[in-house]
Amino acid sequence: MTGPGILVRPAVREDAAAIAAMVKSLKTGTDPSRFTAQSCLEDGFGENPAFRALIAEFEDVPRGYAIYYWGYDTDSATRGVYLADLFVDGNYRRRGGGRALVSGLARKTRAEGARWMFWSVVKRNRAARRFYRKLVPEL
Repeated sequence: MTGPGILVRPAVREDAAAIAAMVKSLKTGTDPSRFTAQSCLEDGFGENPAFRALIAEFEDVPRGYAIYYWGYDTDSATRGVYLADLFVDGNYRRRGGGRALVSGLARKTRAEGARWMFWSVVKRNRAARRFYRKLVPEL
């Protein structure tokens, strides 16, 4: 999956340190994130993964990620995914990386049986809310 200078691919074990560093850079507030390269390896690439991730590479370097996990809706009897975390390094924003990650996630999970995607955003994160409104204008 590509965009202008962007490669979106499934994360691999070797991405754990880069993902953890990006998560740490995203963290705001006084409580440090407990997410580390080790927890990424254990929870994302262990025997029973709690999540999966996609990586957005710019110039062959991971600069963004989407962390997601699978869910199930009993009302519609369908599988879907929850987009838990979406991040693109500030120096690489507005270059299509976020859009490439979301559309790549939609294509990949649709091919694997997903029929819906759910995400939430913190109300005070105005930039993220604007971004999601561009993706889905009726929000």
